[in-house]
Amino acid sequence: MPEHIRHEPHDIAAAIAALVAPIFDMDASTLSPATRLMADLPCESIDLLEVGAGLNRRFAIPVRDAAAFLTDLRIHVLEAERTGEAPEARLAREYPHLSAARVAEVLEAVRVPGAPPVLTIGDVAAYVAWALARNNSQPA
Repeated sequence: MPEHIRHEPHDIAAAIAALVAPIFDMDASTLSPATRLMADLPCESIDLLEVGAGLNRRFAIPVRDAAAFLTDLRIHVLEAERTGEAPEARLAREYPHLSAARVAEVLEAVRVPGAPPVLTIGDVAAYVAWALARNNSQPA
């Protein structure tokens, strides 16, 4: 990762906004960590492939789409409920990059019928920060 981009979440979020903006013909300054990719932008699942490839190039991290983009979120909630596991515990395990507060927000949103996908630039930034920390903690 370039030296001028620190591992701080707001720096990572700004770099992700700069990566995402041209995909949707947007000005990066209009995007924030709270911007929802699938609800606030014209993002479709195919666009996430481009975003994932951009994350890999920009940050030199492996991108697990299901974790980075919360693609299996509803499946994890349903599976937790089916097995009697607390959905919060399941989501915390599947998405270790999300804070407990964010897991609670996501869970609340996903329980609203017809609610749009909840993935935000901040969620993707949290994934990148987690992946960078994980890469830095592994022996070379």
